[in-house]
Amino acid sequence: MKINDALSGVLLALFAVVIYLYAATLPQMGQQIGAAVFPQLLAGGFLICAIFLVRQGLRSVRAEGWFSLPEWFRERRAVAGFLLVLLALVFYVLASEKLGFLPTAFILLMGLFMVFRVSLKLAVPVALLSALGIHYLFYKFLKVPLPWGILQPVAW
Repeated sequence: MKINDALSGVLLALFAVVIYLYAATLPQMGQQIGAAVFPQLLAGGFLICAIFLVRQGLRSVRAEGWFSLPEWFRERRAVAGFLLVLLALVFYVLASEKLGFLPTAFILLMGLFMVFRVSLKLAVPVALLSALGIHYLFYKFLKVPLPWGILQPVAW
C-alpha cells in the first residue's frame, strides 16, 4: 500500500517534535554545546524533510489519493506469496527455539522454494547451503547466539 507523502510528512514532523522536546530535557554539561545539540539539530533536519514531504504529498493527492494499492496486490499469487513470507517469519519465531536455527531455516526455505515452484534438485542444496552459510556467518563471525534446539548434542 502506498501512503500519500503528506501523511508520512505529518508523522515525520511529529517524530521531530518529540525528539526536540526530549532532547531539551537532557542535562547541560557546563558549556554552550551540550548533549541536546545534536538531537535537536537532527530534529530540525527531520522537520525540514517533513515540510517537503507534506508539500509534495498535497500536490499529488488529487492524482493519487491518500492511499493506493500496488499493482501486484491485484494478483492472487503475488498476495499469497507475500502472506507466505509473513507466515514463514511467524513459523521461525515459534519453532526456532525448539527445533534450532538450522532445521528451522532449512524447513522454512524448502517450504518457500516449493511454493514458489523451485525445482527440488535446486531447492535442497540451496536451502541447505544457505542455512549453513547464514548460521556460520551469524554464529561464528557476528557472535549471535542462535538456538541449537534438537542439534544441541552436535553444536560446534
